[in-house]
Amino acid sequence: MLTGAPALLLTGVTGLVGGGLLTHLLDTRPERQICAITRQRDRILTLNQLPQVVALHGDLVHPQLGLDKQMYATLQSCVTEVIHCAAETRFSLPVEQARMTNTVGTQNLLTFARSCRRLEKFAHLSTVYVVGRSIGYFDEAPLYHDSGFCNTYQLSKYEAEELVMQAMQDLPAAIFRLSSIMGDSQTGRVQQFNYVHQLLRLFPRNVLPVAPGEPNAPIDVIPSDWAIPVLAYLFESNFVAGWIYHICAGPEHSFSVREMFDLTVSTFESHPIGRTWLPIRVPELVSLATFEKFVESSRREGDRFLNELLRTLGYFLPHLGMFQAFENRKTMDALAPSGLTLPETRDCYSKVIQYCLETNWIGQRRTRLRSTRE
Repeated sequence: MLTGAPALLLTGVTGLVGGGLLTHLLDTRPERQICAITRQRDRILTLNQLPQVVALHGDLVHPQLGLDKQMYATLQSCVTEVIHCAAETRFSLPVEQARMTNTVGTQNLLTFARSCRRLEKFAHLSTVYVVGRSIGYFDEAPLYHDSGFCNTYQLSKYEAEELVMQAMQDLPAAIFRLSSIMGDSQTGRVQQFNYVHQLLRLFPRNVLPVAPGEPNAPIDVIPSDWAIPVLAYLFESNFVAGWIYHICAGPEHSFSVREMFDLTVSTFESHPIGRTWLPIRVPELVSLATFEKFVESSRREGDRFLNELLRTLGYFLPHLGMFQAFENRKTMDALAPSGLTLPETRDCYSKVIQYCLETNWIGQRRTRLRSTRE
């Protein structure tokens, strides 16, 4: 039961980032009330067993966050901090469906925040890929472009950022853009498989003769056991209203597209399960324009399997053919007192590949290594 004491409102608590963040927040200030709003009724009982946590069934897409008037009023009176992690991350959703959670949900939460008389912080989690199909170096700054997007997730998160930046005029808000999370830097464990891991699954199957690839373009990926503590530290100890943070590897710690292909091949070749896929034929790296011509040609030829594969890959594969580098100097300077050093991303990437192989991309290690393809 919520008391009148200051409370932090956390959304997306059942997701990878929100769930991990909850643990860190409880450790940082165990006396603080944390109110978690979730659409998943089956998680409420478990969450309510945590000390100082009050889990509520609600939905950001509805007026008053899907809460009754009394609870909404209670939150208005006691919430002093908000961390908005909830998001619809599926790339293939129709645009209006993606907007409901990512854009409309953010707007409703901002409306709530404006009504909180004691609000001190509003943290909005975004993604560095709001850059869409833009090319170049991107600063920790507001972003406006008309370059288009690879998927509706990027578009809806871009629109959500616009809303938060407008709200910065009257709310103590900050935006935290995260890069792609790989897995644990020590074990390679993947808690939530994303497009990076699905590319790894397709890699040895030799399904495409060509792939978009700017050989020197940076691949920015980060380990989960670094990203989540970093987010917690910045929110707790170095939150600056109006700032945009880039929680990412940055140009200095990213590896190139060519290095990614080489490292993937070498990791497969050195692993007992990976070797069952040899020989691996690496697709020819071509420009994005050339790859899109290949896609169009395949559509005309009518190969249903290949067309479906290309449709799915089209939500994220084009990024390999775009030079996109995310600056993070301001964020790393803010992080310096924490001692949270970014682990070597190449080593982490290799461990993640091994984990995927040993769990067959389902997150549970097999009891023995299998010698045949699955």
